[in-house]
Amino acid sequence: MLTDTSNSIDNSQSKSRLFILVLLAYLTWMIAAFCGTGDDTYWHIKVGEWILNNRQIPTTGIFSYTAANMPWVSHEWLSAILLYAVFSIAGWPGLVFLATLAITLAMWLLFDFLVKRISINICIIFVLFAYFLLTPHIMPRPHILILPIMVFWTAELIKASENQTHPPYPLALVMVFWSNMHGSFIMGIPFILYFAAESVLAIKDGTLRLKELRHWLLFFLLSLSALLINPHGIDGLLLPFKLTDQTYVIDHIVEWASPNFHGFQPLEFWLLGFIGLALYKGLTLPPFRLIFLLGLLHLSLKYIRFATDLLPFLSPLILAAPLSKQLNRPADFAIGSLYPKNIKHWLAIGLYVVALSFYLPGRTVETKQNVHLGKLLTALQDEKAVLGNVLNSYSLSVYLIHYDYPVFIDSRGELYGDAFIEKHFKTTSLEKGAQPLLDMIKEYNVSWTIFETNLPINAFLGERPEWHPIYSDKFFTIYLTQSKDISEQTKLELQKIKDSLPKDDEANDLPL
Repeated sequence: MLTDTSNSIDNSQSKSRLFILVLLAYLTWMIAAFCGTGDDTYWHIKVGEWILNNRQIPTTGIFSYTAANMPWVSHEWLSAILLYAVFSIAGWPGLVFLATLAITLAMWLLFDFLVKRISINICIIFVLFAYFLLTPHIMPRPHILILPIMVFWTAELIKASENQTHPPYPLALVMVFWSNMHGSFIMGIPFILYFAAESVLAIKDGTLRLKELRHWLLFFLLSLSALLINPHGIDGLLLPFKLTDQTYVIDHIVEWASPNFHGFQPLEFWLLGFIGLALYKGLTLPPFRLIFLLGLLHLSLKYIRFATDLLPFLSPLILAAPLSKQLNRPADFAIGSLYPKNIKHWLAIGLYVVALSFYLPGRTVETKQNVHLGKLLTALQDEKAVLGNVLNSYSLSVYLIHYDYPVFIDSRGELYGDAFIEKHFKTTSLEKGAQPLLDMIKEYNVSWTIFETNLPINAFLGERPEWHPIYSDKFFTIYLTQSKDISEQTKLELQKIKDSLPKDDEANDLPL
């Protein structure tokens, strides 16, 4: 009887192991298949190139002629170097592989944490939801590169809290990497205080409580000190606070908008699933876990960025232990059983990596519009001296930077500030009439413009005798001041680019 039970458990573990391995392989492949460029990646690559070429970290507004001498805190410089290094070796397929690796590692760290606290079935549900919520935001950008760091950091704090102890002091060194890769490091600091309070208040013995409080405070100070190990010192630490003060930028940039529930929205499925489970099972959470979850939901409902980056990975970390107790679903799977144990396992992993390596170079990473714009900007390279200063749309700035054109404005909100960005948006949209636009053109000696074709500024410039179009199609329109002109060879090249568009992508609204 004992043997039969043991065989049954082994068979169950074997089936679960096979299912999990197939699932992880499938999710990894889907991550690689859905990964896009992430528009800001274009200028991050150029920052990394600039750093390696100049052997220093930029401190002023490189790439911008309007803000060239303004101070700039390049807080993501380490990510930029990594992105450029991979791009220079393997191009976009390499960056897709890098993003896939970062996300897969984050999901593995999440799974490793969960499987030790709750049943394997619920672990799988959490991992699937993490992938589901992240899908719209899979791209090779700094916020994706630091996902494993964020998951590891938070998991270690929660682990210490659950054990009523303190995190290991060397963990503070994680902040050195996090703070130089992405501005989200600022969340890691209050996390220390939060889980320190949860841990310390759960300790009954007064003497032991005071001892652990000292340990947590020392870890907090070590982490703060680690934050200062960056090229910008205290300015690097304060930058995230400056970014949150830019209310106009936050209100008008898509990824900082609230989720739109009128269309397909993964967050809706997460909310309905969790609310339904809580009402059906009568779930309750300890006060600290409840407050943390409500904070995640608040941020996710306010900014879609957090619904894709924070909620998918942090919510399972804080829910695992409480749900395991209330649902009576303790850990029932050994994580060690997933590790390769013989040559066959390693061979299977090798074949999978080889298949992925053959797949990535063959898939299209850049969108049709991005490739098309790249051709236009490449064709205009020899005309830079003629073109002069550009007035560009906010969204096209990253491509101009990537192709070495000094821009009027770009997505570095911390460089330009709220007032300048608001002025640009309102002026180029003709919100206050034509005069502010004419004044801006004169003030910055603008001699060419590039905007999306459907924007009103193009129709306005088309009626001005001092401007003439040098290119226009369904996607983009480029105007040049009448006092300048490009070479006949460049005109022919631009015409070839337009002729290469499929018929349904052409636009004949403006003559060339």
